[in-house]
Amino acid sequence: MSGPTNLRELPNPGTLAGRPPSFLLICDEWTPGRGGISQFNRSLATALAVAGHRTTCLVNQATTGEIQDATSRGVVLRVAESTPECPNMYVPAEKVVHDSPDVVIGHDIVSGSVAHVYARRYLSARLVVIVHTPAQVEMYKRKPDPTRRVAEREALIRRICADADLVAAVGHRSARSTEAVISDGFGRGRVLPLEPGIDVVDRTRQIPATPTIVVLGRGEHPEAKGLDIAARAVAGLTTDQADLFVQGAPADRCDDLHRSLIELSGLARHRIDVRPFTDNIDQVAHALTRAALCVLPSRIEGFGLSALEAIGAGTPVLVTTRSGLAETLQRHLGPFAEPMIVDVTDDVEADVTRWRDATQRVLDGLPAAFNYTDKVRHTLKNPLSWARTVATLTAELTAATSAVSHS
Repeated sequence: MSGPTNLRELPNPGTLAGRPPSFLLICDEWTPGRGGISQFNRSLATALAVAGHRTTCLVNQATTGEIQDATSRGVVLRVAESTPECPNMYVPAEKVVHDSPDVVIGHDIVSGSVAHVYARRYLSARLVVIVHTPAQVEMYKRKPDPTRRVAEREALIRRICADADLVAAVGHRSARSTEAVISDGFGRGRVLPLEPGIDVVDRTRQIPATPTIVVLGRGEHPEAKGLDIAARAVAGLTTDQADLFVQGAPADRCDDLHRSLIELSGLARHRIDVRPFTDNIDQVAHALTRAALCVLPSRIEGFGLSALEAIGAGTPVLVTTRSGLAETLQRHLGPFAEPMIVDVTDDVEADVTRWRDATQRVLDGLPAAFNYTDKVRHTLKNPLSWARTVATLTAELTAATSAVSHS
């Protein structure tokens, strides 16, 4: 669907009456309670505000604490209009429309359609769609007709991106897979890779007394996240002191997931701890600092923000080759990244053996692993910054607008 806005009619984002362009980001939530998309959204909004852009974020609903948190970051947090049934993001929020942002950002199928409606129907704004998750993730969900759901998800992404002024994706791997879905084969459908920033906790990490292995992320799709691989890998270690800590399960399914992982791995019940996803920053930080190792053995992964967060905290990591993070690490570190990257082939027995051996190697040399991770995070601190993410995004918007205005 083509809306009334045309890129030719919009001013260059670098020369908006001598001011930086203003941004509206649309997401389902402000505090990350469901996973990496809202985490990315909050960090990007904060970085845009720090860079001097007037930044607003529209969410379904927000607590007083969340509004205060956004304000402290320089972001104006708006909530969706209420209806008799529930808050409705598609109903134009009067204050958001009055703000008249220059650029609207939507995330994947979470808020891409809402962003389209705002940019094309309620505002005269550029539309940016950021894709996070490959459609093939549907193959690993415990739902019927996965092939049909992959096709439907790809079709929806194509519709969302069809009229966007800029399509971006989190990481180079996701950018390539997205381009394969939306490209027309004749030059239309280029996707901008956006690398997220790393937040480095500038303190020296201590090796924990207990070799806890942590998995962070959404546990509602355990097969996609490779939780079975993690549990069975821990069960195969030479030490019975290591335990597995999983944070990210739906609150009402923690016990079911715990029982399932116990049955799969044969581990004693006390050696697996499954907790719900939390938006409490202190709890996430504690999960990382209690860990001797953070693992991301996903069979499919958009990027892997949780593992990047672990690196920033100084926690050793092992990440799947099927993640955008693995490629990012290789791009910036070259062969130095190899100790962190472990293959996943979807051959369960081979994967379990591979991850068991990699995990054992880290636990057998924890002092060296923590020293290595400290070097990694400080090496990544400059090339992976949210300021660079913002600079990449705004430069591409400027270039795209200039190219159209001179065509």
